[in-house]
Amino acid sequence: MARPIEDEDFLIRIRPTYTVKGEWTGDAEVAVITSEHNELTEEVYRGMELFVKMLLSSLPVMEQDEYVRETIYKYCEEYVGELFTLTHEEDEQEVIIKRDEDNNVVHLTFSTTTKGEA
Repeated sequence: MARPIEDEDFLIRIRPTYTVKGEWTGDAEVAVITSEHNELTEEVYRGMELFVKMLLSSLPVMEQDEYVRETIYKYCEEYVGELFTLTHEEDEQEVIIKRDEDNNVVHLTFSTTTKGEA
């Protein structure tokens, strides 16, 4: 179940771009959206902003560097295959997000509601 969007969230919106005739150009518009009502401290806001900029900077790096592009593609292929398997199990999935307070590491744990006991 998706959590509602909160004021401190940073959202990356990816929107396909189209020609006048309505055909996809192969490009996309990428934008970062955050609330003007967030209550983050300046330090946390700037840290999150840098993190998002680094994520988005990977896009032109992938275009320019074949090694980086292929490495990310192979990782994604593996990860998406695992995620596809996880989300198509009969059990409902639970995602546990744990953030380390002292750094920018986010740990994701995917588990079933039956914890493998079904």
